[in-house]
Amino acid sequence: MKYYVGIDIGGTKINVGILNGENELIANKVAPIPEDKSCHSVLEVAADTLCLLLEEQGIEKRYVFSVGIGVPGTVSSDCRVASFVPNLGWRDEPVADIFKGLTGFPARVLQDSRAGAYGEYKAGSGKGSNALICITLGTGIGTGLVIDGKIYHGALLSAGELGHIPVAEQGRPCGCGKQGCLECYAAGKGLDQTAKEFYGGDATARDLFEAAEKGDEDAHFAINQAINMLGKVIVSAINLLSPDCLIFSGGLSAQTELYLKPLVQYIREHSYKTEGQRELKIALAQWKENAPMVGAAIFGKENTVGRKPMLSASVMCADQLNMAEELEALTDAGIDLFHVDVMDGHFVPNYMIPPEMVKAMSKVSKIPLDIHLMVDNPDMAIDMLPLRSYDIVTVHFETSRHIERTLSLIRAKGAKVGLAINPGTPLSAISELVNSIDMLLVMTVNPGYAGQKLVNGAFDKIKRARKMLDDAGRTDVILEVDGNCSFENIPKMYEAGADVFVVGTSSVFHKDYTYETATQKVLDSLK
Repeated sequence: MKYYVGIDIGGTKINVGILNGENELIANKVAPIPEDKSCHSVLEVAADTLCLLLEEQGIEKRYVFSVGIGVPGTVSSDCRVASFVPNLGWRDEPVADIFKGLTGFPARVLQDSRAGAYGEYKAGSGKGSNALICITLGTGIGTGLVIDGKIYHGALLSAGELGHIPVAEQGRPCGCGKQGCLECYAAGKGLDQTAKEFYGGDATARDLFEAAEKGDEDAHFAINQAINMLGKVIVSAINLLSPDCLIFSGGLSAQTELYLKPLVQYIREHSYKTEGQRELKIALAQWKENAPMVGAAIFGKENTVGRKPMLSASVMCADQLNMAEELEALTDAGIDLFHVDVMDGHFVPNYMIPPEMVKAMSKVSKIPLDIHLMVDNPDMAIDMLPLRSYDIVTVHFETSRHIERTLSLIRAKGAKVGLAINPGTPLSAISELVNSIDMLLVMTVNPGYAGQKLVNGAFDKIKRARKMLDDAGRTDVILEVDGNCSFENIPKMYEAGADVFVVGTSSVFHKDYTYETATQKVLDSLK
């Protein structure tokens, strides 16, 4: 099982969460920002919190694939450096490198509002939209844009700063160094200032809303003035970008009657709309305060360079009469997946593990089954398999006349979808299918038997397969190789771009090693 970590670093707290491969939140833990707000100190707290959370959930570090970190400030174009985080006083801090040094996990950094928008786009209220604006109404105003499936950063990396659009000439001073910015009037800190001007002392936005609820006309007027300012800016953004989804999050969005409903009404009344145009979806963030953490995790998952290598043990090489004990021993050795070859004697010249045996294995296996169908009728075999959501079923491109339909059968049963190609099959043959799969399996021997030598051009084909996936924007697709994954070949395969290695008699099942020592030998070669 793979897990993906999201970390949202705010002005006062750090929210650390763990997602599974389905973008479901497993658990999260919140810690306060330390008194020493230096980058290293804050990341140390984040790292300690993550380690504690993993321990509480019983998740081993080797199953953590990536980390995404959201920060309240500007981030470099390579998503590694926090260029400027004013609330914490950070400038040009190498966040990704520091965190990797503390934990060993590869990380990517993202501005928190954009992380929130991406979380809602991928797994929240904005799922299925084409262009999304997510506005966080909190102490300030944060805005994230997702257009055509990609976070929009802008050429100058400052897209979405709606909170710093000027709305009042020679107005209130803003933390950005300008005057009269929108968030100085329509966000939490702006309404705090308004309350102080009305009531003096330590009055806050809460006092302003409470007064309005009691019928105070001045409070109503001040809140409506803020709504009109914010509404005009949002309408301008809608008219400019023509999104199909607008999402609100943050503490102020909880002020439904006095703030959010009038704001939505203003937006609907003033936004440009043509006859027959479908309605703009306006919704609250499904993930609420967790949206930036969830979005950071998904962003890290999709953009982390330097993938974590995984070993898939070919159980055809195990002792077939003691399979349960073998699976337990391999799991204890640190194997990530069990590679289960199902062969019918037609597509390949061998017979192997039948569906009934696969069913028995799924009952005792604590880790995912990597089921490799080398059969002439994969549709029938898929129907016979007992599958779990984290199992992978791989079919050969060469076995199905209607391969897209076959892949959809796997998806319908709730498992991960894999596609395999033989050494003689060109990558161009499957270029149209990369958006339908979770894993691509490149055969580096002709399928059917263990112990074969690599075919010519194997390493180059792995490299070209990785490039094909990356060029298609499918950096999240796992690249597996099967065939002579030996102690010597695995480092070269990894360098070429492979993620998962089907290990058999030339490595983990090598007669001169125990499963544990052989597994460690492979992992040591990849450090």
